[in-house]
Parts: sequence; C-alpha cells; structure tokens
Amino acid sequence: MIRNKVVTVGVIGLGGMSNFYLRNISKLDSIQVGAICDINQDILNKIGEEEGIRQDKRFNNIEEIIASPNVDAIISVVPNNLHAKILELCILHQKPILAEKPFTLNFEEAENLNLLYKKNPIPCMIGFIHRYTPSFQYAKKLLEEDTIGQIRHIDVRYQQSFGAPLFKVPYLWRFNKSITGTGALGDLGAHMIDSARFFVGEFHSVSALMKTFVDRRLDPITGEERRVDVDDFTSFQAILGNSVVGNFVTTRNAIGSSNQLEVTLFGDCGTIHVNIERPNEIDIYVKGKSEENPVLKTVRVPEKYHKTILSDFAELILYNESHNMPTFNDGYKNQKVIDRIIISAEKGHVVNVD
Repeated sequence: MIRNKVVTVGVIGLGGMSNFYLRNISKLDSIQVGAICDINQDILNKIGEEEGIRQDKRFNNIEEIIASPNVDAIISVVPNNLHAKILELCILHQKPILAEKPFTLNFEEAENLNLLYKKNPIPCMIGFIHRYTPSFQYAKKLLEEDTIGQIRHIDVRYQQSFGAPLFKVPYLWRFNKSITGTGALGDLGAHMIDSARFFVGEFHSVSALMKTFVDRRLDPITGEERRVDVDDFTSFQAILGNSVVGNFVTTRNAIGSSNQLEVTLFGDCGTIHVNIERPNEIDIYVKGKSEENPVLKTVRVPEKYHKTILSDFAELILYNESHNMPTFNDGYKNQKVIDRIIISAEKGHVVNVD
C-alpha cells in the first residue's frame, strides 16, 4: 500500500548519475527518497546528511534496502556488473525498480532475467532518460500524426569527447570489460538503440564495426598503464521495422562534442531532427499548405511535452500506467540488439536480431 499517493524510494549507488535522480526527485510531489545505499561509508554519510536520511535508513547491503518494508521502490544507479543482480533481487522481493542502462552486463544475464521476470513480473523501468527529452517526446507525437509520411531512413549519432587522448582521462571502471561489458556501445549506444526503437520500431538485422582508439590508460592508483578492453567507437547499420534503414555512430573521441545525441528521421513527406543539446526545440523540414517546396522550420516544443522519467515511474507504480515508458521489455530487447552488434563486429557480417 502506497501512503498518500507518494512513492518512497531507496536509491542504490550514490555516484555521479545519482545526483540527476536526487535533484529531480526534489522537484516532484509524487516521489520521495526514504533510504540510500552505498559501499562507500563517507559518501553514504554525506548524501544522508544532505537529504535528511536517518542513520537507520542508510544501508551498505543491497538486499537489505531492497527487502526493507519502508521502501516502496528502488532506483538503481550502480556499475553495469551489478545491474542483473539488483534486478533479480527486486524481482525476488517483488519490489518495483527504476534501473540504469544498459540492461545487463551481457545478453546471457538478460536471458536469465527475462525467464525470471516472466514468472514474477514487477513494475520496472530502465533509465533511457533521453527519450524524455522534450523534443524527443514532441517528435514522437508528430510521427504518430504522420507529419513526415512513411519513414525511410533514420540517422542516429551519440558523440562525446571525454575519452580523446587530448584530455588524458585515466583508467576508470568504464574501461574494464568485466565491470562494464562494453564501452561506448553500452554507455552511449544503448541510448541510440532505444531512440530508434522509440521512434521507428524493432531491429531486424545489424552490421557493425567496433574499435578501441585509446588502448592504454594510466591507472590513477598504481600509476601504471592498463589495457582498455572495450570499444570507444562503434558504428553500425541496421534494418528496422517497415524496412526502415538505420545508420548509427557513437564515440567518446569526438572533440567538440559535449553530450551530443542527435536523431534525424527522413520520411516521404519531410524530415525531423532532434538533439538533446537543444532539448526545447525541434527542426522540421516539411511542405506547408501555402508553400511550393519543403521549408526548414525550428519549432519550440509545447510545455505539455515536458515530463520526466521519475514522474512516469511514480505513475507506473501508483496507477499501472506504462504508455511509451521504457520498461523491462525495452531493456531486454535493447540488450539483445547490443549482443547482435558485438557478434556482427566480431564475425564481420550481417547478423539477424531474432
């Protein structure tokens, strides 16, 4: 029973991305933080004091916070190698969860979770936050209204610069395959895959290339070089539903790109372009009633398309609403596409998704 229609969440993992969730929870009336969990006691105490969390609501043990009767739901913000474990515990304890992407470390974990989930489903969302960018929400509505006609081609790019040699980024867990599974593909590419599925539909086949440009980085603890065994560049082509052709590129080595996820959708009657770095506007290239040829227009996104993944998470728990939300099934299918991209890059040929 949820008291007063307010969902009390326990947050597991208090690193960088947890700040996004904590900051946005404070803006909502339908959700509140009731407990926190981290293995780092200093961070646990720091965040506990900032958020006003009592000592008995600060946990070091993952299963204890998930099993706590005072916690209605879990928000998981941990490294990729813990994603499957926390999802499994939430299913076993029947505790709703918002889990970070990628869905799991690898597809074997995803398959095992899927079997467990089918027997014991729970309210579950996966943190594909970029589909909640206002321009993405508005573009989805325009596509549903057939604004650009039948979609023929989608171009998706997610580029960051932080991994370029210029910045001398040290060895982090994100460069360790045993912890992260993949590099740019799972970190950024998972959002590209979700965007394409959100706008177009399911992946049918992929043909991929994966590269590691910077294969050695200095370990800040030992001062020695360590080998990077994950990709920092991945590109792939795909065939999606209705024979839509997709072109995808993601990299951490694009100097000048801060956090640049952009999607262009090409249809028979026009083109739509969105970019998370311009969240409140959308580029539309269509022919108006009084125009002879298509004209590029930059349109401000209406206020009603401004919502957050957290407000939807509360809706899912309180009212079982899940329209256009990134659910467990979206996470599972996303991981399947990631798996097929890896296989395609290794084998050097087209791979069917199903």
